Amino acid sequence: MEIDFTPRADPMAAYSVDGGASTAVLFLHGLTGSPVPWVPIACAVAAAGIDVSVPVLPGHGTTWQDMDSTGWADWLAAARKELGRLQESHDRIIVAGLSMGGSLALALAAAEAAPDEIVVVNPALCIDSAFAPLLPLLRRVVRTIPSIGGDIAHPDRDECAYPRTPLAPLATFHRALTILRDDLWKIERPVTAMISGEDNVVGPRSLRTLRSGLPHPPRIVPLRRSRHVATLDFDADTIAEVVLERARADTLDGAGRAAAGE
Repeated sequence: MEIDFTPRADPMAAYSVDGGASTAVLFLHGLTGSPVPWVPIACAVAAAGIDVSVPVLPGHGTTWQDMDSTGWADWLAAARKELGRLQESHDRIIVAGLSMGGSLALALAAAEAAPDEIVVVNPALCIDSAFAPLLPLLRRVVRTIPSIGGDIAHPDRDECAYPRTPLAPLATFHRALTILRDDLWKIERPVTAMISGEDNVVGPRSLRTLRSGLPHPPRIVPLRRSRHVATLDFDADTIAEVVLERARADTLDGAGRAAAGE
């Protein structure tokens, strides 16, 4: 699949294509990020005839100061609202999430109005730091830490993440992950997890948690040439192909059933 990584005039802006398809893919970006890591893949999926939406989550796509007054509840509410909007006009919805966007995708899948299928790329289910339990206290004395963005093997790609990570929103994320880990058993929708060979942001504990927590084993797709922001990395074409495959799965399955006379 051909993917165009040429930066847009307004790279941080939301992106969507509504061409009247029966299936849509909702793409969710990561913490301190923006639509930038997903838009090239979303464009390729849209060119194949699937409707797409890449929203900007609250507090993102501007400055880290704007993010400082937001948190998990705001991001989840925005994701849920966009999912509901897409469900009103489409028969089938796939949610694809990168990092914290993967956490949001799993949270949506654990809820009552779940999407039809989930694709996660290096999803965060744990914050891999000894200081994570101290975040509620640290946020009162330290406002930000250095950026968690930019973990890409490809030398010519930039996710345009914030240069600083505010601790107050990060503390809400840490609390939410505790609940999410306990809710994984509720997810009955198919889950595909795409995991990088080298990830300097999300450690292997998150994948172990996903595998042990889900009621049905997820499909695992290795991304051997990529780091954390794999959607902009050397395996971006693999991610796009898997997303498109899952978006077309119901149509293809239906055609197979019709051919078999079912």
